[in-house]
Amino acid sequence: MSQHKPTSIQALAQTETKTKTKTQLETQKPIWPETPVMAKRSADLAWPNDERMFYIVARDGLYICRNHDFFQSCVKSTGGPSELEVQSPFLIPQFPMIPCDLFELAVGFFDVIAELQGSEAAAMLVWDRSEQCVRLVVPEQTATMTKAWDGHRSPIGVHYVPPTHLPSDWVPFGDIHSHVDYPAYASTTDKEDETHMAGLHIVVGRLYQEPPELHVEAVVDGARFALEPADVIENYDKHYQERKRDVPQEWIERVKVETEVSYVSSYYS
Repeated sequence: MSQHKPTSIQALAQTETKTKTKTQLETQKPIWPETPVMAKRSADLAWPNDERMFYIVARDGLYICRNHDFFQSCVKSTGGPSELEVQSPFLIPQFPMIPCDLFELAVGFFDVIAELQGSEAAAMLVWDRSEQCVRLVVPEQTATMTKAWDGHRSPIGVHYVPPTHLPSDWVPFGDIHSHVDYPAYASTTDKEDETHMAGLHIVVGRLYQEPPELHVEAVVDGARFALEPADVIENYDKHYQERKRDVPQEWIERVKVETEVSYVSSYYS
């Protein structure tokens, strides 16, 4: 039986494919860097005396190590092997979208507390796996304020401990808190509180406006990522109408206020 001989076009295509494959293999970078990288899986990791330079990956970071003619060293490194590419931090938000009417209720709650007590307030964002919906949970909380000698009171912050009695299928994924009439931003206190609270954090400020001012960030492993309200609130730009002040009485009763006395006039505070 005679074998089928490829046409000149087929032969050329096969040659190009082989050449391309060979070129790719020759130029492809190795999967692992040429500079040795060792994982410190035990305290007595063997030191490789035959390597002039190498890296150790430990629980507390990356270390660059050397076997020099005059010394051995291990120093914490600010970068990795030079043959690797750089990597930038990123976050792609995939949080449950907050219904706009639920967010209006949260703003209404903050407005009621500001009117009654002049303080900040907070609400947790929870994903109900069973019902596939977002819920607001208002935990027991303490709002702090300062009182000047002339009687003027100003909000300082709000603190809460997440409740432990939530249903097993309710998953917290963030929180919302107010700054009353002050701007919406992540204060130093906010950043400290949220360092170990991975998730979505929304600040509502300038409550005298409608809609109020918003500041939205996601926090993961201590890193903060700025987001837009429309990234997390469903159709916020089109559907937000006005705050809903008809909030449950038990929400209001969960906000306690502590006042610190200041001897500075409110004019300077």
